[in-house]
Amino acid sequence: MKNTVIVFVVLMVGTLMFQNTIVYMADNIADFENVALPPKKKKKVVTSNPLIKVNATSKETWTLLDFASGQTHTITDPDEEKEKLKNLKWDLGFQRTKIITNSGETNPFGQAGVVNLGQVDFNSIREAPESGYAQDKRKWGKILNKGISNWYNYRTRTHNIESQRFVYAIRTSEGKYMKMKILNYYCQKAESECATSVCNRNEAACLTLEYVHQPNGDRFFPKYKPVVKLETVTAQVQTP
Repeated sequence: MKNTVIVFVVLMVGTLMFQNTIVYMADNIADFENVALPPKKKKKVVTSNPLIKVNATSKETWTLLDFASGQTHTITDPDEEKEKLKNLKWDLGFQRTKIITNSGETNPFGQAGVVNLGQVDFNSIREAPESGYAQDKRKWGKILNKGISNWYNYRTRTHNIESQRFVYAIRTSEGKYMKMKILNYYCQKAESECATSVCNRNEAACLTLEYVHQPNGDRFFPKYKPVVKLETVTAQVQTP
């Protein structure tokens, strides 16, 4: 009988304590909801690969880029300026969405070429292919390179250009090797901003390229070492 009374008293005390806790939380629920959690730290991986932005906004001229030096040159008409193409140092040429290489029909004296490696992780590519590099050819009166001509998607609803984010192995005009990815087509806007809304054409044709150039002629690229930064993520407080 005595044990039963003790158990009963313990249960009563526990019940009262639980009820008091519930009442306290109910009276102060606003305080619990409005106090944000401490900011969290998360790792953000930032690429340490070189980036270069190419101004290809003109419809009248071509921008020729030499990856080894980062220098650019301008020409008006590849068909009319063959001697200039032969003597300049350049690898790829850009005009809006069009890309040519220092090879084939554009310049038979150049060794450049392109292999589309597909939508793969850029940093996983440790070796450039030994062969298979597409050179410029003439089709229906126009010069194009089938290795890179389909680098983008055209959004019919917004009329915007979106990179397919293929990784390309490039053989340069001097017969050396590099890998490249086209990250963005817009000058002052992120590509994500132009995915669902119309972006002005004046903002277009500044191509951002990620690349790794192997200057010694080796087909093997150095192992990627990511740069890791900590950024603060502000906690979101939800209220009913």
